[in-house]
Amino acid sequence: MNNDLPLKSETPILGTDHTMLEFWQWDFSNILTNNLSGIFAEFLIGTALGCLNQIRVEWDAFDLVYKGMKIEVKSSAYIQAWHKEKYSNISFSIGAKKRI
Repeated sequence: MNNDLPLKSETPILGTDHTMLEFWQWDFSNILTNNLSGIFAEFLIGTALGCLNQIRVEWDAFDLVYKGMKIEVKSSAYIQAWHKEKYSNISFSIGAKKRI
């Protein structure tokens, strides 16, 4: 499998009778989870900016590159995948960051 090319939904999972679409539906259908909501936010911003020209790199120093600018996407939600008695507090630090 080439990691530089996007997988197609009909790609078979070797040794099974299943496809990548079935895996994605099974694992990635709840976009309220903390890990997936952030990735979904990156996808939405990348789509809006038209800069989804490469496969996403997990744990990269930034999320997107738009016109030479490196962008770190942050997301949060009042409503979580698990039950809470009250909405979550949302806050972000938007100061300049240095790549370590």
